[in-house]
Amino acid sequence: MKTYWDSSALIEALHDPSLRSRLRPVDNATRPHSLAEVFSTLTKGVSFRYAPADAANMVADLTADLAFVELDSAETLSAVREASSQGVRGARIHDLMHATAARKWGADKLLTLDAAGFSTLKLQVKVSEP
Repeated sequence: MKTYWDSSALIEALHDPSLRSRLRPVDNATRPHSLAEVFSTLTKGVSFRYAPADAANMVADLTADLAFVELDSAETLSAVREASSQGVRGARIHDLMHATAARKWGADKLLTLDAAGFSTLKLQVKVSEP
């Protein structure tokens, strides 16, 4: 089963060893941009606050256990054009980009802590919490 992880699920995995142990690059993927999202969250100090060097090391550790799916400019533009029909505005474009990458990779499941953010999207993948 192929699983796509959004940044919120990856942050959860960094703090939950049993969840972290599920990551394997053959079956688990994310977008490269997720690494920047993870770093941003780890260093901004909401529920925790890591020094930038520590956060960078945590992000680096994730890269060994994930496959990466990149959207090219045509795929990104297609998703942006699809945003209106999907009811997407503002920051929810990030959810649509994750969903688009998950679809491109052929994921069976998309893991997120924000299932509600994906609830209005027309998806070909099951969305669940990690």
